[in-house]
Amino acid sequence: MKKGLKIFALGILVIIIFTIDFPLRENTLYGRYVNTNYQNPICCVEAPHEPDTLILFRDGHFESKFYGKGRFEVGNGISPRIEFHYKSYEEPASYNTYFSNKLFYKPKIILNADMNHVYTKIN
Repeated sequence: MKKGLKIFALGILVIIIFTIDFPLRENTLYGRYVNTNYQNPICCVEAPHEPDTLILFRDGHFESKFYGKGRFEVGNGISPRIEFHYKSYEEPASYNTYFSNKLFYKPKIILNADMNHVYTKIN
């Protein structure tokens, strides 16, 4: 009975480790992200549905063909969040989403989880 319970507990622990999002370290947060699965049907106007590269700089600014230049804020807790502040048609705009940082995968900024529409870190 005890052996079965230990195996069950170990199995649950392994599942948790491989499915949770880990907090981002500074050296994994900043850099270039490339937009993938953008060809899916348009779900939201806030996300690019064309090839795009997003660059997150250490000083809190970002550049992107789609969003232009702006600043971002990161909440790096249990569920790492990112909020972009930029201009859309000369008006202030913002986009709030989250990171996926799973074990053995590159960090991703989720644009639409259901369609796997993400920015994937390339360097």
